[in-house]
Amino acid sequence: MPDLRLIEVDFPIRPVSEESVREKNIRHGHISTLHIWWARRPLAASRTTALAALLPDDPHRREALLRLVRDLAPYEAVQGENPELEKARALIREAFGGRPPRVLDPFAGGGSIPLEALRLGCEVHALDYNPVAVLILKCVLEYPQRYAKPDSVSTLPLPVRERSSLLL
Repeated sequence: MPDLRLIEVDFPIRPVSEESVREKNIRHGHISTLHIWWARRPLAASRTTALAALLPDDPHRREALLRLVRDLAPYEAVQGENPELEKARALIREAFGGRPPRVLDPFAGGGSIPLEALRLGCEVHALDYNPVAVLILKCVLEYPQRYAKPDSVSTLPLPVRERSSLLL
């Protein structure tokens, strides 16, 4: 039997959907305020589906993993430091032999999926054919890491630069 991922076995769709709907009303600090994108994916859904797709299913720990996915659904879960986010990053690295997995989004658009994969500690490669989307991707993924004030980087919910890279 092939190794299954958590998302293939179970997923807390109701709480994630509720957080995705609630997120539509958040304006301060949300990437949707940068530019209106017609197909923007909710950050809660992008974050939780990426996490569930990256974690292998373990029947003995399934409830704890699903609880972690649920706990990371709210927008506030990735604002500042959160031990649950660090736990998710550690579990992902453990699942990939101690290295951050590579995530490719060839149709990244507004950048929701690559942003959330980056927050989870992945090595992200994002691109798009649309030049407006490429500019949005640079503003969402690359510029905060490159140009943030040194004392503000610790408040960004992104992994350390050495553990992740970005190609646009």
